[in-house]
Amino acid sequence: MMKVSAKNWGLIGFVLLCSLVLLTGCGQPAGQKDSSDQAAGQTTEKESTDQADDNISDFFNKVQIGQTKAEVDAALGVTPTSPVEGAFDYVDENGNGVTVIFMERSLGDGSPKVALSKKLIGTEKYITEATDDQRITEEQAEKIIEGMTYDEVKGILGQDGFVVSETEGSGGAITTERYWVKPGIASMLSVTFAGPAGSDLSTFILNF
Repeated sequence: MMKVSAKNWGLIGFVLLCSLVLLTGCGQPAGQKDSSDQAAGQTTEKESTDQADDNISDFFNKVQIGQTKAEVDAALGVTPTSPVEGAFDYVDENGNGVTVIFMERSLGDGSPKVALSKKLIGTEKYITEATDDQRITEEQAEKIIEGMTYDEVKGILGQDGFVVSETEGSGGAITTERYWVKPGIASMLSVTFAGPAGSDLSTFILNF
């Protein structure tokens, strides 16, 4: 069993940013919207949240491990930036994004570079916009131990985990990182799985 409690500096920065945004929003005078505006907001709030979740996943899922850069470019339809050599950030007009790393499957053999890793950009959108029924309890999280299959984890937590990264390792094995959201801003259970879908074993658990 490996259970690690750690502070993730990226998430800490995000929490501070969220706090600033929330404080700024609290300063807005009440009563600025009329009743029709409020009704429209209530009608579309859940729909917009559902659509945001779908869009985050949909854009990420367009990238397949093993695709060439030309294939990824065509699938996503946006021009990427490259903050680090070999890594490319793709972000659509709605702010949904994915970082893709292209490498040779066997270094130095002259084979074409293909996508060997993809990681979600905008994870905080999923965390903050998750509804109450998408959140798990601390008691549920404590039951997760290293070596469980994905089906066992899902059985305890009652729902699928949100895929945030996939990486191809040696021998072609795919490692998948999934998040389950807990109550609180930027609070989650992160479990990494290695192996075929449905029979993969958890190899690392990060419990915020």
